[in-house]
Amino acid sequence: MESNLSLQEVNLSNFRQCVRLKVSENQMNFIASNLFTIAESKVDHALTPYAIVNGEHVVGFCCIEIIPTNDLEDRYWVPRLMIGEQFQGNGYGKQAMNLIINMLSSYQDCVEIRLSYVPENKVARAFYENIGFSQIDEELQGEVVLSYLVKQPISDYSI
Repeated sequence: MESNLSLQEVNLSNFRQCVRLKVSENQMNFIASNLFTIAESKVDHALTPYAIVNGEHVVGFCCIEIIPTNDLEDRYWVPRLMIGEQFQGNGYGKQAMNLIINMLSSYQDCVEIRLSYVPENKVARAFYENIGFSQIDEELQGEVVLSYLVKQPISDYSI
């Protein structure tokens, strides 16, 4: 399916569509609601929620987290990514993740992008590993942490 996918910060014009998006019943225990994430972003300014838009339709939702005071490998996170149930299976998740990776990679100090998933969510694990994320020896609130290496930190280059 051809798409014109983009990421748009959540605003008044796409807020309701983002909140209405739901995952399937068997996915509900794996991700926080979009409404919760948007609310959380109002008190945690490291979070920025985005609508995943195809043409004029919001098909998904994601959130990025940038923490400039963290170590280089721990600064860029994708704490949420979801595609609405009725839009799943069209490649939007992969396209959206590639847009997120490209956006975060444009930051000069971005050497690594991290995310986590609920261990029982085998579909998420396969999805992220297919994109190029790999498991690291770290856990976050009972979730498995994956990492996508953007580039080697300057200090890791041999001279």
